[in-house]
Amino acid sequence: MARKNKITTDPKAEKYQRERTKQLKQDAESWKPLQSSPPWYLSKIAKNAYRAILPALMKSEIVKQPDLTVVAALCVQVDIFRQAYNDIQKHGIQSAIYKPVVSPTGEVIDAHNFVGFKKNPAVTTLSDSTAKIKQLSAELGLTPQSRATLLNLNSDDDDSGDVVDSIAKILNGKGDHSA
Repeated sequence: MARKNKITTDPKAEKYQRERTKQLKQDAESWKPLQSSPPWYLSKIAKNAYRAILPALMKSEIVKQPDLTVVAALCVQVDIFRQAYNDIQKHGIQSAIYKPVVSPTGEVIDAHNFVGFKKNPAVTTLSDSTAKIKQLSAELGLTPQSRATLLNLNSDDDDSGDVVDSIAKILNGKGDHSA
């Protein structure tokens, strides 16, 4: 897999990287900013996720309206994460499997013979959504490493910890107050 292009204005970076970053910023200036309201089709949890990440995305000045589908996909994955987590909380990560033991004559010998455990499918869903959240967050500049490469996000004035806290609250079910 090829390396991702570095987005930087750091004078210590390669000249071609700085020029590419400058060109990207110029090209994106004519694009509309990301809409402030969540898309209508998102669920309540996904809309809350959208509102939580919007300040960081607006500050980056890189994510624009054409990126809405990526932002919405991230928000949907947050919703899927929550649903899977809630299912795991309710039903556990696995469940016991019992099968009746029947004699050759059809008589039930043991109605509840334990044969093992079955994994809750929500565990796989949770794992998949976690991976997708990580990937989409990195693409949008919402991880520490990717945030460090975006324009106008210097470590001196970086307040994106508030955004990370907001996302954590939504994942933990504490940010579902508005629709």
